[in-house]
Amino acid sequence: MSRADGLSLHAFTDLDDAPEIGPYVAALEEFDRLPLLVELKHLGIQRTRTGPGARVLDVGCGFGLESLRLARAVVPGGAVTGVDASARFVAEARRRAAAEGLAVTFVEGDAVALPFPGGEFDVTRAERVLVYVPDPEAALAEMVRVTRRGGRIAVIAPDFDTNTVGVGDRATTRAILAHECDTAVVNGWLPRRLGPALAAVGAHEVEVASRMVVLTPDLAAAYFAGVASSAAAAGVVGEAVAAEWTAELTRRRADGTLFAAIGYYLFTATV
Repeated sequence: MSRADGLSLHAFTDLDDAPEIGPYVAALEEFDRLPLLVELKHLGIQRTRTGPGARVLDVGCGFGLESLRLARAVVPGGAVTGVDASARFVAEARRRAAAEGLAVTFVEGDAVALPFPGGEFDVTRAERVLVYVPDPEAALAEMVRVTRRGGRIAVIAPDFDTNTVGVGDRATTRAILAHECDTAVVNGWLPRRLGPALAAVGAHEVEVASRMVVLTPDLAAAYFAGVASSAAAAGVVGEAVAAEWTAELTRRRADGTLFAAIGYYLFTATV
């Protein structure tokens, strides 16, 4: 999600081909500050018992936002490793860790073939990444493999069918949001299968928590403008309808009546 029109979620699957990553960094930083998402992440830390001495793996770490926070949480004696498919994000994560004097290890790697031995970590987490992975069950199996027996898993993921915005008539808004759910990411309904998927790869004591994460007006206006544009480009709605819908979005942003949110889910389990 982004401040800038035209910043598509599709690009997060191949950022190394993007002209620049600055807009994506800014988008993730803005989203990362949303209070109810922060609350859900704190709950994940509690449920996985992430604290001093813990060895933590952050799968799909991006440029290290959460990895750096976790590095502070596991001292003394702990260690945090971040893995991401984007070389540019890994380089940015290393830069930030060095600037903050934090000893975090960042490596390039694939979520479905993690470059670590079995049982290496006490806690393995993945936040807002498995929706982009074509085979999330394979990624979960890898997360279980690299976590020690008795260790903990945490996954935070959105359900794109819970996208909510107070704009337009029902039929138009439903069409636009359904198109986003079905096309923006590989697994728009991922939370609906995460519980059984965790059990299938050997995790147990699965717990679920959720938050309806309310977006800031700026974030909502920019994101949903792109959603409408994408729906129009695909012929889901007409160009004129999309323009009218986006104009209302802009007006509501300006007069303070814009409401938007999306449901996020935290799954934790024991290996």
